[in-house]
Amino acid sequence: MRSQPNNRLSILGLYGRSQTFTQTVFEHLESFASYSGHDWAFLDYELLDHLSVDLNAFDAVVVHYSVRLPYDQISSFGADKLGGYPGLKVLFIQDEYDRTGYTQSLIRRIGFGLVFSVVPSQHLEMIYPAAEFPGVVFVSNLTGYVPEGLAAQTAALPLPSKRSLMVGYRGRPLPLRYGQLGREKVEIGRLVKEYCDVRCIPNDIAWSEEARIYGTHWYEFLASCRAMLGSESGSNVFDWDGSLEARIGDYRRANPLASDAEVYRHVVLPQERPGLMNQISPRLFEAIAARTVLVLFEGTYSGVVKPGEHYIELRKDGSNLDEVFELLRDDDYVDGVAQRAYDDIIRSDTYSYRRFVKWVDELIDSSSQRVVWSGEAQNGGIQSTASRHDGVVVSKMPLRPAVPAKSFKRYLLQMLMPLRPLWRQVPEPIRDRVRPMLGKIF
Repeated sequence: MRSQPNNRLSILGLYGRSQTFTQTVFEHLESFASYSGHDWAFLDYELLDHLSVDLNAFDAVVVHYSVRLPYDQISSFGADKLGGYPGLKVLFIQDEYDRTGYTQSLIRRIGFGLVFSVVPSQHLEMIYPAAEFPGVVFVSNLTGYVPEGLAAQTAALPLPSKRSLMVGYRGRPLPLRYGQLGREKVEIGRLVKEYCDVRCIPNDIAWSEEARIYGTHWYEFLASCRAMLGSESGSNVFDWDGSLEARIGDYRRANPLASDAEVYRHVVLPQERPGLMNQISPRLFEAIAARTVLVLFEGTYSGVVKPGEHYIELRKDGSNLDEVFELLRDDDYVDGVAQRAYDDIIRSDTYSYRRFVKWVDELIDSSSQRVVWSGEAQNGGIQSTASRHDGVVVSKMPLRPAVPAKSFKRYLLQMLMPLRPLWRQVPEPIRDRVRPMLGKIF
């Protein structure tokens, strides 16, 4: 079966090119091209249906999480095409709480032999019972890892004790259906911002879509903050049949005066499975690399970081905020906890993409031994950066999309990010008066 020299497999990675504008998605994809011991080629999943795409030209096919299986991004024709491919099929999947039942059916229909899930290992059997997936190997992995150049990008940053901004944060309000973990993305920001504003503690905390920071400006923002807030990622609300959003809408129509809290209590809360999917976010790796102190809601964080050792723990009711800020004012303490987190998480290389891909290679190697088929890869490794076959682009590296017109405002705001320190010096009454005018301009 192995057609490449030195036991190298020829692997096709199906991915969503439109999703690679997000740096964490691109880094995850790029890591396979950069560090794998096998020969990877990449194809936008939208081209899978093209008749010239011959999957038998590869020893294995990998479907990346940037292709959202629960939402029919793989067509019925594409699913049948993958299902008819006799080689090893590998799936990386995230957001497994969305239309879980449909995803399960696709895993069986396509015949994936190896699935990289972000469900914690102790709960995999609960979501993917072995009896329902005979012969399928499920393994748990993180949603993202530490990029190779991250430490170098942050090497010359000032110590946290030398930074004037006490605490920063960028969250994102998530739909109610994502449950308590989603709500905490906003709650931690509101809790700490209110505390800081009352006491005139320098902060830059926001959770609106307009306030989000992208690209290199994000690292500049991290470098300006002594501390960064954070909470666990994921969702413990599993929407098995895709009906939850409709049930939320039904309840709102029947109870038009109901608050979000009431809707959550009556519709979403019964679906919550606390502790099932709590995960660490790749954003925390970035903050640690920047030696920015983490202030995190109490949680497990995939066992990667420990309270008091790698971060300052904040109770979810805010009852220890005084103690948290007392620690943040201690220069020696913040420098020490930031350096310890950096040494244990970043410098140790434990959570690097290089180590992650080595582990993936080992699992693909062992899984490929279980797949017996007569196919033999015909591509022999693609020599050029991108090869075209009847309009289909197969590349040696994942490609990034052009900037869409609808994202012009976002990119314009990124360009203006260096002016944020000056904006913070403008008196609040003037900022309140100017904000509506900025909204009209943009």
